Amino acid sequence: MSTREIQSVAVVGAGAMGAMYAAHLVEGGLRTVLVASGQRAERLRTEGLTVNGTPLAADVAGPAGDELSPVDLAIVAVKHHDLAAALDDLAPFVGPSTTCVSVLNGLDSEETIAERFGADKVLLCIALGMAAGRQGNEVTFLSPGRLVIGTADGLADPSRVAAVGAALDRAGLEWEAPEDMQHEMWWKFMVNTCINQSSAVLRAPYADFTEDGPARSLMLALRDEVIAVSSPAGVPLDASDAERWDEVLRGLPGAGQTSMLQDVLAGRPTEVGLFAGRVVALGEEHGIPTPYNQTMAWVLSR
Repeated sequence: MSTREIQSVAVVGAGAMGAMYAAHLVEGGLRTVLVASGQRAERLRTEGLTVNGTPLAADVAGPAGDELSPVDLAIVAVKHHDLAAALDDLAPFVGPSTTCVSVLNGLDSEETIAERFGADKVLLCIALGMAAGRQGNEVTFLSPGRLVIGTADGLADPSRVAAVGAALDRAGLEWEAPEDMQHEMWWKFMVNTCINQSSAVLRAPYADFTEDGPARSLMLALRDEVIAVSSPAGVPLDASDAERWDEVLRGLPGAGQTSMLQDVLAGRPTEVGLFAGRVVALGEEHGIPTPYNQTMAWVLSR
Protein backbone atom coordinates (compact mmCIF):
# COMPACT_ATOMS: atom_id res chain seq x y z
CA MET A 1 0.00 0.00 0.00
CA SER A 2 1.41 3.41 -0.94
CA THR A 3 0.94 6.56 1.11
CA ARG A 4 1.19 10.04 -0.33
CA GLU A 5 4.02 12.34 0.63
CA ILE A 6 3.35 14.50 3.67
CA GLN A 7 3.12 18.18 2.75
CA SER A 8 0.86 19.64 5.46
CA VAL A 9 0.89 19.27 9.22
CA ALA A 10 -1.45 20.34 12.02
CA VAL A 11 0.02 20.58 15.52
CA VAL A 12 -2.45 20.75 18.41
CA GLY A 13 -0.76 21.90 21.59
CA ALA A 14 1.57 24.91 21.45
CA GLY A 15 3.53 24.13 24.58
CA ALA A 16 7.25 23.47 24.55
CA MET A 17 7.06 20.23 22.57
CA GLY A 18 4.42 21.29 20.08
CA ALA A 19 6.07 24.62 19.32
CA MET A 20 9.50 23.02 19.01
CA TYR A 21 8.25 20.43 16.51
CA ALA A 22 6.26 23.08 14.62
CA ALA A 23 9.39 25.23 14.25
CA HIS A 24 11.32 22.32 12.77
CA LEU A 25 8.49 21.42 10.39
CA VAL A 26 8.22 25.00 9.15
CA GLU A 27 11.97 25.12 8.63
CA GLY A 28 11.67 21.91 6.61
CA GLY A 29 9.24 23.55 4.22
CA LEU A 30 6.07 21.77 5.37
CA ARG A 31 2.84 23.77 5.55
CA THR A 32 2.28 23.84 9.29
CA VAL A 33 -0.61 25.15 11.36
CA LEU A 34 -1.06 25.41 15.11
CA VAL A 35 -4.57 24.29 16.02
CA ALA A 36 -6.23 26.13 18.89
CA SER A 37 -9.55 27.66 19.84
CA GLY A 38 -10.96 30.44 21.98
CA GLN A 39 -8.67 32.72 23.97
CA ARG A 40 -5.71 30.43 23.41
CA ALA A 41 -5.98 30.86 19.66
CA GLU A 42 -6.37 34.62 20.01
CA ARG A 43 -3.24 34.88 22.16
CA LEU A 44 -1.25 32.83 19.65
CA ARG A 45 -2.41 35.08 16.83
CA THR A 46 -1.78 38.39 18.60
CA GLU A 47 1.29 37.58 20.70
CA GLY A 48 2.87 34.78 18.70
CA LEU A 49 5.62 32.45 19.90
CA THR A 50 9.37 32.44 19.63
CA VAL A 51 11.41 29.23 19.53
CA ASN A 52 15.02 29.69 20.65
CA GLY A 53 14.60 33.39 19.93
CA THR A 54 13.14 33.04 16.43
CA PRO A 55 9.47 33.92 15.76
CA LEU A 56 7.48 30.80 14.95
CA ALA A 57 6.18 31.22 11.39
CA ALA A 58 3.26 28.82 11.64
CA ASP A 59 -0.33 29.89 11.01
CA VAL A 60 -2.90 29.56 13.76
CA ALA A 61 -6.12 27.81 12.77
CA GLY A 62 -9.18 26.88 14.77
CA PRO A 63 -12.25 24.69 14.42
CA ALA A 64 -14.59 27.59 13.67
CA GLY A 65 -14.37 29.85 10.64
CA ASP A 66 -11.31 28.20 9.09
CA GLU A 67 -11.80 26.51 5.74
CA LEU A 68 -8.70 24.36 5.45
CA SER A 69 -8.40 21.00 3.78
CA PRO A 70 -7.54 18.02 5.96
CA VAL A 71 -3.82 17.79 6.59
CA ASP A 72 -1.51 14.90 5.83
CA LEU A 73 -0.13 14.66 9.39
CA ALA A 74 -1.66 15.60 12.73
CA ILE A 75 0.61 15.83 15.77
CA VAL A 76 -1.06 15.80 19.18
CA ALA A 77 1.13 17.50 21.79
CA VAL A 78 -1.19 18.49 24.65
CA LYS A 79 -1.35 17.27 28.22
CA HIS A 80 -3.53 14.23 28.75
CA HIS A 81 -6.22 16.14 30.66
CA ASP A 82 -6.63 18.41 27.61
CA LEU A 83 -6.84 15.56 25.09
CA ALA A 84 -10.61 15.41 24.59
CA ALA A 85 -10.90 19.14 23.90
CA ALA A 86 -7.84 19.03 21.65
CA LEU A 87 -9.39 16.31 19.51
CA ASP A 88 -12.52 18.45 19.12
CA ASP A 89 -10.34 21.27 17.80
CA LEU A 90 -8.38 18.91 15.56
CA ALA A 91 -11.38 17.13 14.00
CA PRO A 92 -11.81 19.47 10.98
CA PHE A 93 -8.19 18.83 9.96
CA VAL A 94 -8.45 15.03 9.96
CA GLY A 95 -9.47 13.32 6.73
CA PRO A 96 -9.22 9.80 5.30
CA SER A 97 -5.53 10.19 4.45
CA THR A 98 -4.46 11.97 7.65
CA THR A 99 -1.94 10.18 9.84
CA CYS A 100 -2.24 10.93 13.57
CA VAL A 101 0.79 10.86 15.86
CA SER A 102 0.63 11.51 19.61
CA VAL A 103 3.65 12.60 21.64
CA LEU A 104 1.67 12.43 24.87
CA ASN A 105 3.03 10.56 27.84
CA GLY A 106 1.46 7.36 29.08
CA LEU A 107 0.00 4.33 27.31
CA ASP A 108 -3.53 5.43 26.48
CA SER A 109 -3.66 8.44 24.14
CA GLU A 110 -3.43 6.44 20.92
CA GLU A 111 -6.49 4.42 21.91
CA THR A 112 -8.43 7.61 22.56
CA ILE A 113 -7.40 9.09 19.20
CA ALA A 114 -8.23 5.84 17.42
CA GLU A 115 -11.72 5.80 18.94
CA ARG A 116 -12.29 9.34 17.66
CA PHE A 117 -10.74 9.23 14.18
CA GLY A 118 -10.23 5.54 13.36
CA ALA A 119 -7.41 3.17 14.26
CA ASP A 120 -6.25 3.01 10.63
CA LYS A 121 -5.01 6.61 10.95
CA VAL A 122 -3.02 6.18 14.18
CA LEU A 123 0.67 5.41 14.66
CA LEU A 124 2.38 4.72 17.96
CA CYS A 125 4.98 7.29 18.96
CA ILE A 126 7.23 8.26 21.85
CA ALA A 127 9.50 11.27 22.25
CA LEU A 128 12.94 10.69 23.74
CA GLY A 129 15.78 12.90 24.89
CA MET A 130 14.13 16.25 24.29
CA ALA A 131 14.81 19.10 26.69
CA ALA A 132 12.50 22.07 26.18
CA GLY A 133 10.48 24.55 28.16
CA ARG A 134 8.07 27.44 27.70
CA GLN A 135 7.86 30.69 29.63
CA GLY A 136 5.12 33.01 28.44
CA ASN A 137 5.40 33.15 24.66
CA GLU A 138 9.05 32.08 24.62
CA VAL A 139 9.98 28.45 23.94
CA THR A 140 13.55 27.30 24.38
CA PHE A 141 15.05 23.89 23.83
CA LEU A 142 18.46 22.42 24.51
CA SER A 143 17.82 19.28 22.48
CA PRO A 144 14.93 18.23 20.20
CA GLY A 145 15.67 14.59 21.03
CA ARG A 146 14.28 11.99 18.68
CA LEU A 147 10.95 10.41 17.88
CA VAL A 148 10.31 6.67 17.89
CA ILE A 149 7.42 5.72 15.64
CA GLY A 150 5.78 2.47 14.63
CA THR A 151 2.52 0.62 14.38
CA ALA A 152 0.82 -2.48 15.78
CA ASP A 153 -1.97 -4.86 14.88
CA GLY A 154 -5.13 -2.93 14.14
CA LEU A 155 -3.42 0.43 13.72
CA ALA A 156 -2.12 2.32 10.67
CA ASP A 157 -0.46 0.61 7.72
CA PRO A 158 3.37 0.48 7.97
CA SER A 159 3.63 2.63 4.84
CA ARG A 160 2.53 5.56 6.99
CA VAL A 161 5.60 5.11 9.18
CA ALA A 162 7.85 5.69 6.17
CA ALA A 163 5.85 8.75 5.10
CA VAL A 164 6.07 10.32 8.55
CA GLY A 165 9.77 9.48 8.71
CA ALA A 166 10.36 11.26 5.40
CA ALA A 167 8.62 14.36 6.77
CA LEU A 168 10.75 14.23 9.92
CA ASP A 169 13.86 13.97 7.76
CA ARG A 170 12.83 17.14 5.95
CA ALA A 171 12.34 18.84 9.31
CA GLY A 172 15.76 17.79 10.57
CA LEU A 173 14.29 15.70 13.38
CA GLU A 174 15.85 12.39 14.34
CA TRP A 175 13.61 9.33 14.34
CA GLU A 176 13.68 5.56 14.36
CA ALA A 177 11.19 2.74 13.75
CA PRO A 178 11.86 -0.31 15.96
CA GLU A 179 10.32 -3.70 15.30
CA ASP A 180 8.61 -4.05 18.69
CA MET A 181 6.86 -0.73 19.24
CA GLN A 182 4.75 -1.99 22.15
CA HIS A 183 7.96 -2.73 24.06
CA GLU A 184 9.21 0.77 23.26
CA MET A 185 5.99 2.27 24.60
CA TRP A 186 6.42 0.41 27.86
CA TRP A 187 10.08 1.34 28.07
CA LYS A 188 9.15 5.03 27.78
CA PHE A 189 6.39 4.50 30.36
CA MET A 190 9.06 3.15 32.73
CA VAL A 191 11.27 6.17 32.00
CA ASN A 192 8.47 8.69 32.57
CA THR A 193 7.34 6.99 35.74
CA CYS A 194 10.76 7.00 37.34
CA ILE A 195 12.34 10.29 36.23
CA ASN A 196 9.33 12.58 35.84
CA GLN A 197 7.90 11.78 39.23
CA SER A 198 11.16 11.73 41.18
CA SER A 199 12.30 15.00 39.61
CA ALA A 200 8.94 16.60 40.33
CA VAL A 201 8.86 15.77 44.04
CA LEU A 202 12.55 16.63 44.56
CA ARG A 203 12.58 19.72 42.27
CA ALA A 204 15.75 18.30 40.71
CA PRO A 205 17.28 18.44 37.19
CA TYR A 206 18.61 15.43 35.29
CA ALA A 207 22.13 15.72 36.69
CA ASP A 208 20.96 14.89 40.21
CA PHE A 209 19.90 11.40 39.11
CA THR A 210 23.15 10.33 37.48
CA GLU A 211 25.15 9.88 40.72
CA ASP A 212 24.47 7.58 43.67
CA GLY A 213 22.43 9.27 46.37
CA PRO A 214 18.84 9.75 47.59
CA ALA A 215 17.56 11.18 44.29
CA ARG A 216 18.88 8.30 42.22
CA SER A 217 17.66 5.77 44.79
CA LEU A 218 14.11 7.11 44.52
CA MET A 219 14.26 7.02 40.72
CA LEU A 220 15.46 3.42 40.74
CA ALA A 221 12.77 2.33 43.21
CA LEU A 222 10.07 3.78 40.99
CA ARG A 223 11.67 2.17 37.94
CA ASP A 224 11.81 -1.27 39.55
CA GLU A 225 8.11 -1.18 40.38
CA VAL A 226 7.31 -0.62 36.70
CA ILE A 227 9.53 -3.55 35.75
CA ALA A 228 7.75 -5.69 38.34
CA VAL A 229 4.26 -5.03 36.92
CA SER A 230 5.29 -5.11 33.24
CA SER A 231 5.51 -8.88 32.89
CA PRO A 232 2.00 -9.73 34.16
CA ALA A 233 0.75 -6.78 32.06
CA GLY A 234 2.04 -8.60 28.98
CA VAL A 235 5.07 -6.49 27.97
CA PRO A 236 7.97 -7.64 30.16
CA LEU A 237 10.85 -5.27 30.85
CA ASP A 238 14.18 -6.43 32.25
CA ALA A 239 17.67 -5.36 33.32
CA SER A 240 18.68 -4.46 29.77
CA ASP A 241 15.86 -1.92 29.68
CA ALA A 242 17.08 -0.44 32.95
CA GLU A 243 20.63 -0.20 31.60
CA ARG A 244 19.40 1.45 28.42
CA TRP A 245 17.66 4.16 30.45
CA ASP A 246 20.89 4.88 32.33
CA GLU A 247 22.69 5.36 29.02
CA VAL A 248 20.01 7.79 27.83
CA LEU A 249 20.01 9.65 31.16
CA ARG A 250 23.76 10.24 31.02
CA GLY A 251 23.34 11.83 27.60
CA LEU A 252 20.67 14.34 28.66
CA PRO A 253 21.53 17.97 29.48
CA GLY A 254 22.36 18.01 33.19
CA ALA A 255 20.47 21.25 33.77
CA GLY A 256 17.41 20.02 31.88
CA GLN A 257 14.06 19.67 33.64
CA THR A 258 11.40 17.05 33.03
CA SER A 259 7.98 18.17 31.87
CA MET A 260 6.45 17.16 35.20
CA LEU A 261 8.95 19.26 37.13
CA GLN A 262 8.10 22.20 34.89
CA ASP A 263 4.41 21.62 35.62
CA VAL A 264 5.02 21.57 39.37
CA LEU A 265 7.11 24.75 39.29
CA ALA A 266 4.44 26.50 37.22
CA GLY A 267 1.62 25.33 39.49
CA ARG A 268 -0.02 23.27 36.73
CA PRO A 269 -1.73 19.88 37.25
CA THR A 270 0.61 16.93 36.77
CA GLU A 271 0.08 13.67 34.89
CA VAL A 272 0.71 11.55 37.98
CA GLY A 273 -2.43 9.54 37.26
CA LEU A 274 -0.89 8.30 34.00
CA PHE A 275 2.23 7.06 35.78
CA ALA A 276 1.84 6.25 39.46
CA GLY A 277 -1.88 5.74 39.06
CA ARG A 278 -1.37 3.15 36.33
CA VAL A 279 1.42 1.33 38.21
CA VAL A 280 -0.58 1.18 41.44
CA ALA A 281 -3.63 -0.15 39.59
CA LEU A 282 -1.56 -2.85 37.89
CA GLY A 283 0.04 -3.73 41.20
CA GLU A 284 -3.34 -4.16 42.83
CA GLU A 285 -4.57 -6.25 39.90
CA HIS A 286 -1.62 -8.63 40.01
CA GLY A 287 -0.83 -8.63 43.74
CA ILE A 288 2.46 -6.71 43.43
CA PRO A 289 3.38 -4.08 46.06
CA THR A 290 4.01 -0.60 44.62
CA PRO A 291 4.64 1.60 47.69
CA TYR A 292 6.91 4.12 45.98
CA ASN A 293 4.44 4.86 43.22
CA GLN A 294 1.63 4.99 45.76
CA THR A 295 3.58 7.66 47.61
CA MET A 296 4.05 9.61 44.36
CA ALA A 297 0.31 9.43 43.78
CA TRP A 298 -0.35 10.84 47.25
CA VAL A 299 2.21 13.61 47.03
CA LEU A 300 1.74 14.78 43.45
CA SER A 301 -2.05 14.63 43.52
CA ARG A 302 -2.22 17.34 46.20
